[in-house]
Amino acid sequence: MSKANKIEWSNIDGTLPKPKRLHLEKDDVDSLYHRPIEPCEHDGFQSQRGCRKHINNKHSWFFYFDEKPRVDLKLAPNSSNVQTNSSAASLSTDDVLSSTRSKLGARLMPSFSPSGEIGEQLTTWLTGSGGGYKKDRPAQQIVSRCLKFLKFCCEEEEELSFDVIDFSLCSPSLLFKFIDCLQEECKLGHGERLGYIDAISELIDFRKVNGASDGVLRKLSATELYIKRARKTVAKMMRLQWTQDLDVESLEARGHWASMEELLEVVSFYLPRYEQTVKTCQNDPGQVNPST
Repeated sequence: MSKANKIEWSNIDGTLPKPKRLHLEKDDVDSLYHRPIEPCEHDGFQSQRGCRKHINNKHSWFFYFDEKPRVDLKLAPNSSNVQTNSSAASLSTDDVLSSTRSKLGARLMPSFSPSGEIGEQLTTWLTGSGGGYKKDRPAQQIVSRCLKFLKFCCEEEEELSFDVIDFSLCSPSLLFKFIDCLQEECKLGHGERLGYIDAISELIDFRKVNGASDGVLRKLSATELYIKRARKTVAKMMRLQWTQDLDVESLEARGHWASMEELLEVVSFYLPRYEQTVKTCQNDPGQVNPST
């Protein structure tokens, strides 16, 4: 959201008495941080920092409301034009802004139906002993990602079959085109692309245990090598991006790095208390209270 359209949710009538604190825990199954907000276009985040940044930028209302208010962007500063009715989500701020986007997100990618026979088999396998007893939500995320990949490879097919799966998984060129599409057209981050790569890896394991021929198994072994290479490449790109984003010059340019003058102001503020504590410790250590 641009600064011109940014809404100060704390100034809107009906806010909570005290802003909520955001507590995030990594999911034991998919090792991702999930935002406590529905609906949301993201499946999960590799780090707490990424999840917090997303919530601060896209869902900042969460800290002040239990339900997302309905906001008229033109009249947002006037609190009388805000309604805390979740049924009006179709006219919410994010929906208005998203309608102006030219980027096609992964959420809108074509996909085979998850309610089909193979989709249900894959879900059952993921939640069973063969797929690692995954919880329902991670399993559904994996199935959704796999079905989007398969539809990308065979967009003219109307029904999903094992022949479609074999063709898609045994084509390295389609695999890399899909991964590039996630970045260039869907504008997904490197962490999200890793999630898709891991989902395709699960699909390979699923196919292996469902009667794949010897020829298909040989090709799947080759695909696994390409999957491993793609995962390393994307992970390397993610580390490079972190290095650039956390570079001192980059942080200074965005105003996220304190200057020497600012640091000295902080030091001078705490210096008297520090000197008094040191003096007290030297003269009478028994009077020092660690909690103060």
